[in-house]
Amino acid sequence: MSRTVFWLLGGLLCGVGFLSLLFSFGAEYGDFATSISAAGSDGMGDIRPTSVFPIAAFCLGLGAPLLIGLNATAWRKTGGY
Repeated sequence: MSRTVFWLLGGLLCGVGFLSLLFSFGAEYGDFATSISAAGSDGMGDIRPTSVFPIAAFCLGLGAPLLIGLNATAWRKTGGY
C-alpha cells in the first residue's frame, strides 16, 4: 500500500514539474509574438527563468528521485520479473 502511495506521489510531482516547466521560461515583457517591438528581431537573449521555475525545479527534484528509487528496488518485490 505505501509503495503505491509513493508511486502516485512521485508521478504527480513529476507531472506537475514537467507541466510547470513549460511556463517557467520567458521574457520580462511578455510573449514574444505580442511584443515584437520590445523583443526586436531576435529576443532569444531576453529569455530568463520566471517565477514558476522554482516550483518546477522543486517538483522535479522530489518526484524524479522518488520514482527512480522506487523503480530501482521494484525487482525485489517481484522476484526479478
